[in-house]
Amino acid sequence: MEADDGSPLGSTLSSPVHYVPRGRDSPRVLADDGSLGSTFSFDGSSLSSLFDSPLGSPAAPPHDETEQVTNGGLDALLTARSNVSKAEALLMLMSYIAKHNITGVQLTDLLSLINQLFGHEVLPRSKYLFNKVFNEQSKDISFQIYCQQCKHLIGTSHEITNRKHCVTCGTAFETDRLNGGSFFLSLPLDSQIQAFLENSDVSSHLNYRFIRTKSNHNAISDIYDGVKYKALAGPGEILSNPNNLSYTFNSDGSPLFKSAKFSMWPIHIMINELPPAMRSKHLILAGLWCGPREPLMEIFLKPFVEQAKKLANVGVTWRNQGELVKSKLVGLCCSVDSKARPQMLNTTQFNGYYGCSFCLHPGEIVGRVIKYPVSADSYEDCTNEMMLQDMELAGRTGRTVRGVKGPTPLINLPYFDVVWGFVPDYMHATLLGVSRQITKLLVDSTSCREPYYVGSPAKLRVIDARIVSIKPPHLITRLPRKLSDRIHWKATEWRNWLLFYCVPCLSGFLPKQYLGNLCLLVSALFLLLQDEISSDDIGKAETLLLEFTYRFQMLYGESEMTFNVHLLSHLGKSVRLWGPLWAHSAFPFESANGSLLKLVSGTKAVAQQIANKYLAYSSIPSFALKYSIKDQVSEFCAKMNNFPTVKKAVRCDDCVLLDNGMVHILSPEEQILLAGYGLCPLNEVVVHKRMLRHGLIFTSKEYTLSRRRKECYVELTSGRCGEIEKIIYLPNDDVVLIFKPFYVVHAFPLLHPYGFVPHIKLVDHFEPSTLVPVEHLKGKRMCFSVSDNQYMCSFPNTHERD
Repeated sequence: MEADDGSPLGSTLSSPVHYVPRGRDSPRVLADDGSLGSTFSFDGSSLSSLFDSPLGSPAAPPHDETEQVTNGGLDALLTARSNVSKAEALLMLMSYIAKHNITGVQLTDLLSLINQLFGHEVLPRSKYLFNKVFNEQSKDISFQIYCQQCKHLIGTSHEITNRKHCVTCGTAFETDRLNGGSFFLSLPLDSQIQAFLENSDVSSHLNYRFIRTKSNHNAISDIYDGVKYKALAGPGEILSNPNNLSYTFNSDGSPLFKSAKFSMWPIHIMINELPPAMRSKHLILAGLWCGPREPLMEIFLKPFVEQAKKLANVGVTWRNQGELVKSKLVGLCCSVDSKARPQMLNTTQFNGYYGCSFCLHPGEIVGRVIKYPVSADSYEDCTNEMMLQDMELAGRTGRTVRGVKGPTPLINLPYFDVVWGFVPDYMHATLLGVSRQITKLLVDSTSCREPYYVGSPAKLRVIDARIVSIKPPHLITRLPRKLSDRIHWKATEWRNWLLFYCVPCLSGFLPKQYLGNLCLLVSALFLLLQDEISSDDIGKAETLLLEFTYRFQMLYGESEMTFNVHLLSHLGKSVRLWGPLWAHSAFPFESANGSLLKLVSGTKAVAQQIANKYLAYSSIPSFALKYSIKDQVSEFCAKMNNFPTVKKAVRCDDCVLLDNGMVHILSPEEQILLAGYGLCPLNEVVVHKRMLRHGLIFTSKEYTLSRRRKECYVELTSGRCGEIEKIIYLPNDDVVLIFKPFYVVHAFPLLHPYGFVPHIKLVDHFEPSTLVPVEHLKGKRMCFSVSDNQYMCSFPNTHERD
């Protein structure tokens, strides 16, 4: 499970998970039969009553008491002498709750404390009334009941009455008690999307696809440049209407408890038309499956597909600055791992014959296991039409056809290609797959007799020291950890290891042919992750990956030709169809899963806890738009949501200086630099050590408070790279940099005629310092020393961060 900075609810769900056993709510032993009903006890509660409150409130109070809160008075001040309205107080309180994920009992006590301090009820006195304000959408959550016996979907709890029988197999079930049937949750998409789009912070960015800039018009820089998106954005197509939108969706499992086999499988959607940083942090929850068994995708996907069809055919009506807008939304891309993909497609798993849904490689038995060795044979890529024909034949005959077991609900998803609508997600296939596989081969003790083994204690000690000595910028959130601790590495750490650390750190230990083979993979992945990818880049990356897999088989044997290695052959095509690898990776969805896990505060009604808290917390922005909120209240809520604030800073046109600055007496060399810049002779200037520009922090080399990071290595728009020596604030409000250029040369050659590893270069020598305006800064670099060599690495894109 990956849980980094991104979150579907912004940063409001960053608090740790709390397990609160108390009385009869204490943890229970999970049932062996896998039913959710037998897993938890609800003392006969009806299904619908469980959604009365996201924080577990009791039954609803009398009707008139409810209307006191929901029908008005929120614009009124708390007291006659207060300048804070009830709405502002509720907003601040909910922001506090979202940050700390407090339990229902804690909320009750907090409301009682506040009302006691004021001497009368200034806020709702019960959890139910409080949650009523923020949880309007929870009434639309539906229980989807399925038969435990035949695993067929029966219907929602509102569609069926008590003590019914399954129409398919006749098995009896009860809907008023959860132990009578199994269920999953379906969340309303239309109302969530409507509220989401009506947030001005969101709607103001929906034109990103039209206003983004590219240095190369023909380059692929986002999902909009892929063949699939462009086909639906052509004249007369659905995405040619600027009001219509598309989304990428995902479903993946995350364990809920360490002591029990119980997992959560959400369905998330991500709006593609938002800027990359925003789209990855604002995901929408469509469905939720919690239980000891993996979801039955045939029934789990049906409610989602039904909602998706409505979104594509009817759309959502929302208000944009007072004007009614109708938007249709289509699901185009699905980013899942190789375990969920065949479940969603109803095809053979990757460890069976014809386990690849992208091509017709049948697989071969190597050592009693299905592998995907490279051979002289070429295998045809699958197509949507081919897959539909195989599904129809498999459904009619009851036999598996070229790995296809039968139809999938996704064939009813409008505009979705059941083959190439899926992508070979590089996070799972390449980072958690191939990168981890190679590393295990190199350092695992089972390889101690192999020529590529570098895992001896003496060698591993040196490699670990090299890794932990690296001081990355904040673009890499997780600090490097020892290779000996790799069992605990997250996917982002495997990304950093593969792209930046492994080649320099293994240099001198790994034999030349093995290091050269690794360089092929590193270079190809970098090319496919760039901000802008040319057609030549994709072609070169495909050639490098083909060479890598061929030589990988020669070096390590057919037994290591796993399905993840095979998926490398499909990465180039996925970039042509859907844009750079980062534009359709599972990283945002893994982070969203981590945020949902933090909503669990006990073992009772886990699915309902997650769904209700998610909807309540995500309603905070729309609630704030309904009422007049003062600046100090907004600042408090921003602090609770961990939004960055800049205080005591000097703001310039192009950057923000983050410290107070110090008067610096210029040396003769520095005076010459300033004179060459066209300034009058100066004896002293104000020097700063930290600044913020375009969302990135830059420092001078004199900044020493951060011992594990270096933010002073940069690249200029001219392509030169080097080190910021000083940040100077001039009397005319300009900001200039004293910049020491590095002369870099290629460090790691690839096989002839492929050149060199493009992004890891050796610092050959330093050039004389120069003065550059701050607007000439292009981006960050990472620089670190290994042995007696200093390497400078460039980042493939500006969108991916840990």
